[in-house]
Amino acid sequence: MIALLKRAANQSLGKPRRRRWPALNGIFLSAAILVASAAHSGEILHWQSVWVRAMPPGAQVTAAYGNLMNHGDETVQLSGIRSSVSGEAQMHDVMAEGDQRRMVQVMSVEIEPHATLVFEPGGRHIMLLEVSNPPTEGSTVEICALSAAGTESCTQATVERQAPNGHENHTGHHH
Repeated sequence: MIALLKRAANQSLGKPRRRRWPALNGIFLSAAILVASAAHSGEILHWQSVWVRAMPPGAQVTAAYGNLMNHGDETVQLSGIRSSVSGEAQMHDVMAEGDQRRMVQVMSVEIEPHATLVFEPGGRHIMLLEVSNPPTEGSTVEICALSAAGTESCTQATVERQAPNGHENHTGHHH
């Protein structure tokens, strides 16, 4: 396809192809980059107030919480989470069944344009599994959101024993 476009451009200019290739290569490369970036231009994810629960001795599992905002004009399909300290990271939600509550893994979540996905204690949260070297309180952990389109949004989350002030739930969150 690109070769056809180059050939057509050279023929329409009526000059030898050899002299046009370097300039055309730059033009076509720039166009390809613009098309590729436009495909993901609607995905503008931003983390806020992210923290990881400090782990008791011997534990290999902990949780992460925070807000993931979609500042774009298109819905983003969140397909996964990864972290710098765990072998696996999963999104979980708490479901009520009668008077019982249980955790269920969530495989993907849609974040509508200009909306916030809240990960909070007692609700939807991030489970960090297979933690072989537990982070210490006050240290930071990288948390990354992975979209179905292949983009990634990462942040540094502070390890805390309990929720930082004002972050017990999302009622105090501002967009």
